[in-house]
Amino acid sequence: MGISKKVIGFLFLFAFNYSFAFVDNDLDGVDDSIDKCPNTPFDQIVGQDGCPIKKLDLSIQKRKNWRFYFKTGIGYNKDSSTESLFSALSLAYAYKGFYTSWSSNYYLYDNVLNTTGLGDSFFYISYSWFLINNIYFTAGLNTKVPTGNNKFSDGYFDFSPSVNFDYIRGKDDYFMFYSHTFKGNPDLKDTDSFSIGAGYQLTKNFYSSLSFDGVSSSITGDFRYQISYFGLYNFSREYYSTLSYSYGLNNIAVDHSIFIKFGVRF
Repeated sequence: MGISKKVIGFLFLFAFNYSFAFVDNDLDGVDDSIDKCPNTPFDQIVGQDGCPIKKLDLSIQKRKNWRFYFKTGIGYNKDSSTESLFSALSLAYAYKGFYTSWSSNYYLYDNVLNTTGLGDSFFYISYSWFLINNIYFTAGLNTKVPTGNNKFSDGYFDFSPSVNFDYIRGKDDYFMFYSHTFKGNPDLKDTDSFSIGAGYQLTKNFYSSLSFDGVSSSITGDFRYQISYFGLYNFSREYYSTLSYSYGLNNIAVDHSIFIKFGVRF
């Protein structure tokens, strides 16, 4: 089963949780790279190869040109002197190439602040379209909304426009991402982030990717670098889980970061 390419661009905290590589232009739940019937009408149920099995009721047909997503998860960050545990909740809506989401974080533990509390929220909107030769382009805008309490938020809005290119070749894909964040806090520097990586559809239900990521510090402007792994497993057409893990490559990067999510699409 595939997840729509048109809903790529989930931003995990500072913009490093992406599920690239899934293209499903006929919204039948089968990735285009293995879909033998890529133009299946909405009123048909398909098999693992994307070809029709039987017809659905017309009322179901009218519901299938959009899709909702609900995800919840828990994350953990560990550095030489800092440690935090947080939960997250996100809602998303996709229609053709359009995608939008809202996500919020709640900190369950932080050894520096020594307290719990609501973190900032993120509103993301993007549009994806096909360019040429299996290359897909996504333009997005991520907005940090200062919903957190005083210890977990600086109280300012941040705006992060982004671009992403993804080249699909059979079961594997190659992607490049860049984003610039305009900081609302005048005491902080604007930041840049990038990601370069590749992914592979290991089975019809399991996708994995590796990437090299970087993001500049809002204090010094220096880049922190990391290697990131992303995995997605479809339990069924509706239910799925994702795992993200990042390993810091230099002193200013977080040593270890892991995030597990469970989601439903309907």
